[in-house]
Amino acid sequence: MSQVPPTKPAPPDFEAPQGTDERLGELRAENASLRTQLDALRQERARLKERLSEADARETSLVGLCAASHRLHETFERRTLLDILRDIINNIVGSEELGIFELDAARSMLVLVHSMGIEPAGLQSIPLGHGIIGQTALTGQLFVASAGKGPPAAENESALTACVPLRVGSRFWGVIAIFGMLPHKPTLGDSDLELFELLEKQAGLVLAASETDPDGHRS
Repeated sequence: MSQVPPTKPAPPDFEAPQGTDERLGELRAENASLRTQLDALRQERARLKERLSEADARETSLVGLCAASHRLHETFERRTLLDILRDIINNIVGSEELGIFELDAARSMLVLVHSMGIEPAGLQSIPLGHGIIGQTALTGQLFVASAGKGPPAAENESALTACVPLRVGSRFWGVIAIFGMLPHKPTLGDSDLELFELLEKQAGLVLAASETDPDGHRS
């Protein structure tokens, strides 16, 4: 009589406890929600960091503007004021190439009264309306090369970066022409435009006041 081999017991049926799949789904959804919140927090932190950086830059800009304004009113000695203007352009704007021109209304031209880092021979006098510098004197409008528009440049204005009109109230006094920029600051920023606005309103005024000394004599 043949012996029947023993039947192997069936493996136990391990059924997941009731509700486990549902709980796993909840955990996955919660994990995804936390990741979304974490990403949002990281983005908010980046925005706050950027705003803080902008606030620091703005504070630095305001300090520079206040310092520039204070320096312009330190003296009524004309030569010292011209040196102060040169230092402001050098240290705040970042240029060692500039010319300061005064209007000679009788001859309808600009006369170079102070310069740094440029060849002054071809810039001693500029007729009103001639080139960018002469047009700035004629129109009283700020010129910035990076704005991409402006009057045709004269032969010696190819490196001109900005041209700032100087006023005494509604009267035009002269122009600051800024040429090449220093390597560490190749372009102008918003703070430079604010400085130009300050110079336009204040530099011409103090220079006009310096034309006569306290006794009424021209300096």
